[in-house]
Amino acid sequence: MLNCRRCKDLAVKIIKLIESPQLRKRLVREGRSFIMEHTIEKVIFNISFSLGFIRALTLNIFHKFYRNQTEIGYYVNNSNNEKGLVSKSRIKISILSYDLSHNCLGRAYILAKILSKKYEVEIVGPKIASDEVWKPVRNDPLIKYVPLPSRVAKIPKILRRINGDVIYAIKPKMTSYGYGLIKKLISKKPLVLDIDDWELGFFLDSKKPYIVKSCLAFWDINNLFYTFLLEKLVKYADEITVSSSFLQKKFRGIIIPHARDTKLFNPRKCNREKLRKKLRIQNKKVIMFFGTIVKHKGIDDLIASINLLKDKNIVLILVGANLNDPYTKSLWGQKKSYLKFIGQQPFEKIPEFLSAADLVVLPQKETYSTRGQVPAKVFDAMMMEKPIIATNVSDLQNILNGCGIIVESGDIHGLATKIKYIFDNPDIAERMGNAAREKCIREYSYEAVKPKLFKIFEKYEKNK
Repeated sequence: MLNCRRCKDLAVKIIKLIESPQLRKRLVREGRSFIMEHTIEKVIFNISFSLGFIRALTLNIFHKFYRNQTEIGYYVNNSNNEKGLVSKSRIKISILSYDLSHNCLGRAYILAKILSKKYEVEIVGPKIASDEVWKPVRNDPLIKYVPLPSRVAKIPKILRRINGDVIYAIKPKMTSYGYGLIKKLISKKPLVLDIDDWELGFFLDSKKPYIVKSCLAFWDINNLFYTFLLEKLVKYADEITVSSSFLQKKFRGIIIPHARDTKLFNPRKCNREKLRKKLRIQNKKVIMFFGTIVKHKGIDDLIASINLLKDKNIVLILVGANLNDPYTKSLWGQKKSYLKFIGQQPFEKIPEFLSAADLVVLPQKETYSTRGQVPAKVFDAMMMEKPIIATNVSDLQNILNGCGIIVESGDIHGLATKIKYIFDNPDIAERMGNAAREKCIREYSYEAVKPKLFKIFEKYEKNK
């Protein structure tokens, strides 16, 4: 049996140790090599957050052994929130995104759009990659973004800004699920976790030196250690939503796909020929890839397949390109005449660009990270009635069953053959596109996904 007084004394000692200037100086001293590669502000933020996270966990592990919280300068709010229920009929949901300036915001944005039809919703998170909200969803007036401190962050200040009745954390990351766990511990508010990627898979795809470096860089809150820790803590979420069957088998939970708005993604509202004329592709066979260009997306395989066809009328348009990215630069450096690069576009512009395409190809590679990943752009293309060729990765085969073509990952000749087949058979391509839109409306639209998502949060409403 634990001694209450001893537990209280231990908690106080741990807090004092964490807050001691000597420990902080030692951490900064040991992190000199890391500082050479990162901004000082980011290092300080990561160290501060890590210490704050441990501090909050320590306080709540031991809070039942002492009542006088003023002894160590911290207040635990219990707020009469019995059984995770809230007193309002229209509850407020705080969606936690680990970085408001990164493309990970896309998933949070879609979930917020659906939930906002019934609940008060805000998206909360720090801006780590840059000082602005991610460009594609930056200007939506219907979505409220609440930035969290990203410099020398203080945990109590951060938690005050996370003031929803229910917390919905996107990804098991420190600045989303980590914050959510602390908020749940001190306020007893229900916590729902969404997982749309296998985060450890990204580390497994990395080179060994990077993995070792990430493990040792304990002050980096997104390193391998913290990612592994949070994956082990997913069981403490009250509910879990996932985006693929792989993730469902691994973490349980309810599958919530990357749904799309049928009103926004309506091919009848787009002027296809106007955009094709503007891009000077009127008489071309247009293949389009829309999204973040990274190695596991398989763009190099797609380029190799087009090279095999030797068809001068084919144009490959990569929308969402960042020419400051080394991998994108390497593609640009190939100087292929059929390659066109277009930068990031607002979310509402996606339908317009897709309307100009004749074919959408998703050549995902088979890697650890892609096993649980469903590219959201497959639903964009389906909703816009486009014929789709995709690789047999994750759930793409099931999603495109009856309305798309599947090839094996890395099969360059097979991909080239299917591309030629689509361009040689426009009638089949049109029927495929029509079937894709019908299936997307039936299974992957806002209206189709809404009942499953609402059901998760309805249990936290308290009957009047």
